[in-house]
Amino acid sequence: MENKDDLYETKGLRGILKIAFLRLVRFYTFNTPISKGKYRFYQTALNMLKAKPQALRTQIRDGRTFVADLTTGMEETVFFIGEYEKSISEITSEMIAAGDTCIDVGANFGWYTTLMSMRSGKDGATHSFEPVPRTYIGLSRNCKLLTYPQNVHVNNLALGDTKGRVVVNQFDDLPTGHASIATKDGSHMSSFECSMVTLDSYLEENNVADVAFVKVDIEGSEMMFLKGADRLFKQTVPPVFLMEMALQQTSFFGYIPDDLIRYIGEQAEYLFYKVEEGPGHLIRIDGFEKDDIGANVFCVPASAKEEIHMVVQKYLAV
Repeated sequence: MENKDDLYETKGLRGILKIAFLRLVRFYTFNTPISKGKYRFYQTALNMLKAKPQALRTQIRDGRTFVADLTTGMEETVFFIGEYEKSISEITSEMIAAGDTCIDVGANFGWYTTLMSMRSGKDGATHSFEPVPRTYIGLSRNCKLLTYPQNVHVNNLALGDTKGRVVVNQFDDLPTGHASIATKDGSHMSSFECSMVTLDSYLEENNVADVAFVKVDIEGSEMMFLKGADRLFKQTVPPVFLMEMALQQTSFFGYIPDDLIRYIGEQAEYLFYKVEEGPGHLIRIDGFEKDDIGANVFCVPASAKEEIHMVVQKYLAV
């Protein structure tokens, strides 16, 4: 069962040996208690190959199954370590309860979409958005491996502040997760058009009730998303947001991470916690300085249920 999707890679003896080699490397990196040097070890192994595999089925530490594409620059740790953004994932997991409705904006290969589905269970629902066609195919494939795939609604759409068509750019020198509406001087890129809708219109058209958790990572377009998502703030209890607020990305759109903090705070009463990804701590913030590079931020409504605030206290830096 584990190796089913390897059939896409095993063309002749050389292909079989390549997969066997990578699985041997994974056996070590996945199981060794020695953390130092793991990244360098598997990167060295990958660099020995003329072509990286695009479909390796693997089970990760929490039991989910993925088909990892090792050409994207995003999925190596999933295959070799069985993890991805460990600290953020742990906190996210504890903030989602059975029966929750969740939104994943900029879903990429589906790490958070599948985490949301696993945590919300058979009575929950997850709505996932990924505009990049190739990435969307991988996302859809991974979602089909879930225990309750029928509860995940995967959309090949961008979310923004208006309905229409938008050009998305992929940069040759960056991982696929850096696809953006922005252009970057000096970068080689490929572009494509996709449909954009507002979250407000999507929720209405699909009869989606209150949303509990929203993850947003769309390379600087976060403000556009928020301006098309008014309905979230009109709920009796607004959702928790996990949002990338990165100066490097927001600057392409003419704003800074602190503008996201201020906008959300103007819509409802929120508490903001940036993630210290190394130690896995949360740090309470009121905003960012103008030149601050930003961070991944959990935005927690003051009116959130007690269990959410207890999770925050558990991870809060002393």
